[in-house]
Amino acid sequence: MKYKFLILSLLICIFDVNAFELPEYEAKYNFESEEISITGIRKFKKNQNDYEISFNGSNLLASLSFTSKFNNNNNIVLPKTYDIKIRPKFLKRDQSVVFNQKKGLIDSIGHSSWEVSYSESSKIFDPLNVQIMIRMFIKEGLDEFDLAIVDMERGRPKNYTYRLKENEKCIVASKEYNCFILERSRKDSDRVVKYYLAEELEYMFVKIIDSSPKKTNKLELIEILSFG
Repeated sequence: MKYKFLILSLLICIFDVNAFELPEYEAKYNFESEEISITGIRKFKKNQNDYEISFNGSNLLASLSFTSKFNNNNNIVLPKTYDIKIRPKFLKRDQSVVFNQKKGLIDSIGHSSWEVSYSESSKIFDPLNVQIMIRMFIKEGLDEFDLAIVDMERGRPKNYTYRLKENEKCIVASKEYNCFILERSRKDSDRVVKYYLAEELEYMFVKIIDSSPKKTNKLELIEILSFG
């Protein structure tokens, strides 16, 4: 496993300087789980070296908000903050995570409060900004790689393996795309996440299906509002 991470680090270092320049977008997505179904707006925007991915959705009963802010350091995502806000309040799922680069700490307050130490070389991502690394790797032609995502409950990183499985035609608003299907798994876990990335949209996510024996969550693209 350590050799896989070494190879991955070397690949990151030799990426083309423009690999991080994925286009901005704004799109309508539907999030569906056993508990809730919400349609909202997902955005990826940037201002020089500042980047942000967000999803904001609501219905008559609840609202969801997820926001990730980060920088680009030598074509590697450098996390800054990750915020979750869920209403109604009685669900108690609000959480804010801060990546303090200078102190080498990750702090969380809210639903789960913790503090852990880390270093920039650890290459830890949050659940949203890791998707930028995924898109970059697929764009560069990798068909298998590992990435570490911060554990929102305890703070320690969880390592996941991503494998490219196949290609499939995806239909969004009557338009057909060539989707790369990527599967994420973790040792000793029954949870599997499938990502459908549209080649014609710079590997933007068309669908994400998060499955485990107990539940399944799905995020699906409904309409592209702006791209590029």
